[in-house]
Amino acid sequence: MPTALSPDLGDLARVEYRASFARAVAEHRVKPFVLPYSLLGTMILAPFWLAIPHAKRPWLYHTRWLIVGLVIALNLELICSVSSYNVASAYGAGLMGFWGILHTMDLLVWNRPQFDSARIVKAAKADSATLDKPSLSKETVTLSSNGAPRENGARQRKLDNSPEPKRHSARDDDDGTEYVWQPFPENGSFLQRLNWSTDFVTNYRCIGWNTCITSVPRPETPARIRPGDHASLNSMPVVSRSGFKRCTTESEFLWSRIRTISIQYMVLDFLAVFMMKDPYFIFGPDRNTADHQLPSYLNHLPAWALLIYRQLFCLAGIYAAIGAMFSVHDLFQYYIASQIFHVRKEIWQYTTIWGPFSQVLDRGLAGWWGACWHQTFRLQFCAPATYLIRNGYLTKGSLTAHTVTMAVAFLQSGILHASGSMSSVPETKIWRAPMFFLLQPLGIMIQQALLWVVDGYLPYFPRALRRTLTLIFTVIWLHITATLFCDDLASTGLWLLEPIPFSFFRFLGFGQANDHCWRWDHNQLPTWHWGKHWWTTGLQI
Repeated sequence: MPTALSPDLGDLARVEYRASFARAVAEHRVKPFVLPYSLLGTMILAPFWLAIPHAKRPWLYHTRWLIVGLVIALNLELICSVSSYNVASAYGAGLMGFWGILHTMDLLVWNRPQFDSARIVKAAKADSATLDKPSLSKETVTLSSNGAPRENGARQRKLDNSPEPKRHSARDDDDGTEYVWQPFPENGSFLQRLNWSTDFVTNYRCIGWNTCITSVPRPETPARIRPGDHASLNSMPVVSRSGFKRCTTESEFLWSRIRTISIQYMVLDFLAVFMMKDPYFIFGPDRNTADHQLPSYLNHLPAWALLIYRQLFCLAGIYAAIGAMFSVHDLFQYYIASQIFHVRKEIWQYTTIWGPFSQVLDRGLAGWWGACWHQTFRLQFCAPATYLIRNGYLTKGSLTAHTVTMAVAFLQSGILHASGSMSSVPETKIWRAPMFFLLQPLGIMIQQALLWVVDGYLPYFPRALRRTLTLIFTVIWLHITATLFCDDLASTGLWLLEPIPFSFFRFLGFGQANDHCWRWDHNQLPTWHWGKHWWTTGLQI
């Protein structure tokens, strides 16, 4: 008689997940995650409003509150009532919803892009005979405060909108072009203004802008920027003080991204196979899994070792997914988005995703979160505290400012991840992620106080021993608190995701007996959704 194959718990959980989602949609408890409607509050309203000149029209500038209110309403609906048959998209709906609120607040409340922001662009060096033309062609953006030609013989520069040549250093080319600063082109065409605003909205770390985060390599930014001022990239460091490194050649950029994607692909493949052998990653921590035994290699582990195993797998999954995703994002920006935003064809725009581990050895938890971990949302997380410092409510460099900045950043990060938990299909405990992130500033302050004592009263304390103790404290604190976040991710069903199309580990026989090497089917791919209204019709992900 043929041997009966045991059911794959992962496949059973996925079927159960999709059935729960279909039932929730049928009962009108959730709505499908549909594009482009779901992008309206996060990626559409803000750039279109920023493309309308308002620096000299106060009444129009006040309409930003209407946009902020509309974005909050749309994105709260996204967080509370939208989900997906795809576990990653379901979690991502909540993330995108709250991040859209944070980003819009950063753009329209905490900052004034049309007044204060400027980007670096490539410009053609024009001689005086060319500069006296009063009209602006479609390919020209005049670099003055209001978009008008400069008077009194001041030099103007014609922006080159052709695709940029491949370049291998952050220096001006010898082809008659140079880097210049471009504030908001108020008198440019609508498409030129929309290009400027969309570039700003979609550049999360603002590399190439005067608002760039400080942890990555960036050019010198003058205190006052006039339109058309030369942007000096000659002194731009290859490695920032936080340890982030930029690429210097196209081949270095290309192969670093391909290498990262290849390595993370195999890591995700390995994790996807072996996570599906542990009921914790399949059903989460809140479901009774007594009927489902652990695999033999985990069954005899003590509780503390099993906890560490699961935390390490969770960390590896997050690290690999983010690393692969942003590497693909960088390739997309360099080869495709650069056709619209031409300066993204410049190699100096691209830095490493993660900072060096030495930051953890020297700074502990502060180095882990402030430099070693990816800094994609740093601007948005710190924006409220930065606003308070800039306007004199907090004193820059003071303990109060430092504490408020940490508390605000980690609170917003906690709510961001709680939003992902809320938009997931299974029942979750949404307090877990905020609790995890709110415990991090407490750990940072305790550790910094201890390091202050060591550095102040033991000046000859061995550096190697200091780093060892710093690392031990960091690991212990993260280990104690990480269970909250790991449990939250597992309860959302996120690890049921099939992250890769073809599994080499399953091909080699490491999966379940009835596993297939090809992992993607129609359940992992977008489908077309016909909604009740035209605006709710679109691509369901």
